[in-house]
Amino acid sequence: MTQRAIPIVYCRSWCGDCQRALRWLDDMGYDYDLRDIDEDRPSRARCVELAGKVITPTFEIGDTCIVDFDPRALREVLGEPGAPRG
Repeated sequence: MTQRAIPIVYCRSWCGDCQRALRWLDDMGYDYDLRDIDEDRPSRARCVELAGKVITPTFEIGDTCIVDFDPRALREVLGEPGAPRG
C-alpha cells in the first residue's frame, strides 16, 4: 500500500479562512503539517511558489496544490478521513 502525503497547510495565525480550514481538518479527523508563513520564510517562499502569490490557506498535498479553503476539493484529494491511505 502506498502512503499518501500528509497535507502541508500554509497559513497565517490571523487569517480567518485559515482558522476555518484548520477547524474543518480537525473536525474531519485529517492529519496535517501546519506552516505559519509569517514565522517561517522558507514556507512563505514555498507558498508563493505554489500559489503564484501569498494566498492563505494554501494546501500542498503530494503533487496537488489547493489554493484557498475548498472543502470539496480537499475531500476529493484526501479521501475519506480515517480511510486507509494509498
